[in-house]
Formats: sequence, C-alpha cells, structure tokens
Amino acid sequence: MLEAVIKPGWPEDFKRIIAITYWFFDGWRKIHNPETGHHVADDLTTTEFAAAMLAARRWTNQEIAAHMNISVHTVKRYISAVLQKLGIHQRQELKQYMLK
Repeated sequence: MLEAVIKPGWPEDFKRIIAITYWFFDGWRKIHNPETGHHVADDLTTTEFAAAMLAARRWTNQEIAAHMNISVHTVKRYISAVLQKLGIHQRQELKQYMLK
C-alpha cells in the first residue's frame, strides 16, 4: 500500500521511509529482555512491538489508538499481551525493555 501510494509521487520520501523502516527493524532485533535474555522480537508480534514502543515513550492509550488507527480497547489488549509476554507487571517497566 505504501509503495503504491507514495513511491510514484514522492520517490525521495519513499526512500527515506524505507530506510527508517530498515533502521527500526534492525534495532528491534537487538532489543532484549534483560531479565530473561530473550530477544523482544522473538516474543512480540510486530503490532505488539509497535504499541509497546509508543507506550514506553509514555504515549497514552488514546494517542496510540489514534496513531495506529485502532480502538483504545485493542491497544489495551496489545499492551496487556506485551506485559505478559515480557513477564513484567507495570507499563512503566516497558521503558527498560524497549528503549535501550
């Protein structure tokens, strides 16, 4: 979708978006859970990871929902799943796992 819409009209912007995407995923693979040593990428879906990164940056559920174009309820489900998968109990703890 991104390629079909942006690439033809704004090729330089498209290249920049792709470069950022590769940079993001390269960093994603390096983030790990300091308690277990597991890579976060192995434990979370792409969408869970995206929601967790925003939550770790102190975005509200409403802000995350608007940004991701999903409901607040869905954001809550994603964040709950992330906390469970990472074995942490509070949203505030996400920062130490996600923002290395």
